[in-house]
Amino acid sequence: MTTIVAILLFGGFFIYTVSLFYKDAKINRNGTVLNAKVENMRAISANESGSTNIVYTLSVEFSDGPRQVNGSGIIPTFYASQLEPGKEIRIKYLDDKNISFIFRE
Repeated sequence: MTTIVAILLFGGFFIYTVSLFYKDAKINRNGTVLNAKVENMRAISANESGSTNIVYTLSVEFSDGPRQVNGSGIIPTFYASQLEPGKEIRIKYLDDKNISFIFRE
């Protein structure tokens, strides 16, 4: 019984990790680079590995005009200062649920 539970837990973790890599690859392959203005950004939590969970509101410049996009994600804490409200940032946009930030080095 414990072996089955261990296999299910490991399998679930493996599938979750693969889905994250697939999502990133899909955004990089099919996403469009757009300019966005940070309207609101709130850090929810941080962990010891240097990542911060955030909730954000962006004003994204689409070809047919600006539109607000809300979402959440995980970013490296080192780049959190680039997401302060009022700052401009470049994003790679696939749809409202699939956005990645392009940080300045």
